[in-house]
Amino acid sequence: MRSRLGVSCAPKTALLILYNVAFVCAAFGLAEYIARHQTGSPGSRIELRLDRWTAFRNNPSYNGNNVELNQAGFRSDRNVALEKPPGAVRIFLLGGSVAYGGETLYPEIDNRFRINNHQTIDYDLEQRLNAAFPANHWEVINAAVKGYFLNQDLALYLSALQRYHPDYLVLFDGVNDLFATLRSPDTYDAYGQAGLGDEFDGLTGPASMSLRLMSSTWLLDHSSLYRLIRERVSRRNQLRARKERIREAEAHPHAGLAGMTPDEQHRYQSAASKIGGYMLSVRQIHGLAALEGTKTLFVLQPQIAVTRKPLTSIESRLLDYWSKIDGPLYVYGFQTLYPHLSSELSDGAQTEGYQFLDLTGVFDRMSAQTFTDFCHLTPAGDQAVADAIFDSLADSMSVRAGGQGQ
Repeated sequence: MRSRLGVSCAPKTALLILYNVAFVCAAFGLAEYIARHQTGSPGSRIELRLDRWTAFRNNPSYNGNNVELNQAGFRSDRNVALEKPPGAVRIFLLGGSVAYGGETLYPEIDNRFRINNHQTIDYDLEQRLNAAFPANHWEVINAAVKGYFLNQDLALYLSALQRYHPDYLVLFDGVNDLFATLRSPDTYDAYGQAGLGDEFDGLTGPASMSLRLMSSTWLLDHSSLYRLIRERVSRRNQLRARKERIREAEAHPHAGLAGMTPDEQHRYQSAASKIGGYMLSVRQIHGLAALEGTKTLFVLQPQIAVTRKPLTSIESRLLDYWSKIDGPLYVYGFQTLYPHLSSELSDGAQTEGYQFLDLTGVFDRMSAQTFTDFCHLTPAGDQAVADAIFDSLADSMSVRAGGQGQ
């Protein structure tokens, strides 16, 4: 009797299991469909992809957050021919997320500004050059990549940009490199610390990739639902960690060296001794570009801790917020080491022959909001930067006196 009952129940149990599995799969399928409808395909939401030369670069398939990339991964709504048209002057803008036109890191404070392709530094600069000097056709191409260090600009130039025969490289850097130096000065290695290292190692040596990383990477590439959930969880955890750091900062409100732990003081002193390392990449980029007849302009980008502009109420909140999150090491580090970096770049310009533009004071006479966090910019900020670069390029090329671009 017990045997017959067991036999008769088995099909029902199997059907129940299959029904539950089918229901769960259908629910996940519906959720995936809704997520794709809301956010697009997962491939279009991957902003960066691995690269064998630069560690990572822009994904040409990315489309989102008012960003449009062309077939080469440049932030532009048009493609760029390898052969330069007659009469064209081709300028490449390189750098990290600020040059790229990245969004604020602190949307919980101010999320009003999303930079589109017609509000970036390169777009404003190109418009002004073509309007002021119509004898030439000016191409200003945004090749910046979020998170790049100066040495990655060099790798990108050698691996991808050199073949476009640029007349000028404008390198808009400083913040990422100094941040990384302050974070781990004793072991700082710009190439070794470039992002997506685990993913790159996993692809080049699959045996080293853990099952967790492998499955996570696959899901990020193929599931909009997984990507959406992961982004929201990551954002929630990030906000929780920030609130904890703010509580700690408010409990121990000290600025400068006095507010640093012994470890932070050591990191500051060690970072101060390594500022000159930035100059190695400067000399390499300038020297290699000069061999191709390409001129270089190194731009030290603005930063909220060193600006002398009258801060708006939002900018004051942003500065206070950043100060509490990252602490006195970074605030004091930028206030004291950034001017030293500027001095090194200025001296190098005299001896090496490249151009240098310090934009730490570019907003000093502006009352409008120009920062959206400690370094990213509003459209008004991008416009002011473009105007300053325009002035520098116009002077160097003598186009104001009637000369032609080279």
